Amino acid sequence: MTMAAAGDWRPFVAPTLEHGPLWAFLAAFAVSPGVPALLALVLERRLLRPRHEFTAFLYGDPALAVSCAAGVWLVGSPGAASVPVAGWPAVAMTVLPLVFGLWQGWWELRTGLYTRAQMLSPTKIWHQAVVYPLLTYLVGSALLRGATSGVEGPLRWAALAVMAGCCLFWIAANVHDRRHPSTGHPPYDWRRLRPLASMDAMDRASARETCPDTARNSPGPGANQPL
Repeated sequence: MTMAAAGDWRPFVAPTLEHGPLWAFLAAFAVSPGVPALLALVLERRLLRPRHEFTAFLYGDPALAVSCAAGVWLVGSPGAASVPVAGWPAVAMTVLPLVFGLWQGWWELRTGLYTRAQMLSPTKIWHQAVVYPLLTYLVGSALLRGATSGVEGPLRWAALAVMAGCCLFWIAANVHDRRHPSTGHPPYDWRRLRPLASMDAMDRASARETCPDTARNSPGPGANQPL
């Protein structure tokens, strides 16, 4: 990327920040959890269920969408060209989260947190390669422009409180997830376009690995059948 090109560069989602808080919310919500829910339904053949998903994803990301909308609202009227961040700051706000997402995927695979088949699931690929850069840009732009908008009055403090509260909720959800990990993503076979195992089956397998004695002493599927 040349210096001249980088001076005005913005990701393709940037225009959604120029059309008011509703479009900003919809754009951020679409990035996560909107599109992941669609990928899970169409490709992974499942519905998102709270017991399978991370709290930060299922509840924290929508809170970030609310924060994004509050930041855009604080800037002013729809069409305000000052909302989207452009140039090298925009490059940094997208490239650095993308690099982190790819590194995190490599680290999760190496440490055994996910299998290779799970890392290749549609929702996991979307999360690591799309959610990190795009959601960081949308929310980061809105927060930066909103916090520095110079708007005065009680509504400013109300909007700032919403922005801060939503971000703190997202952080708390991430802390919770570190202590209560979820299945997250099913192993996936791209040749057949279907998951290799259901999320419930993975939970049962994980329970057997965590509590082998309980699993070994539990009755089998035919225990209550007459001889």
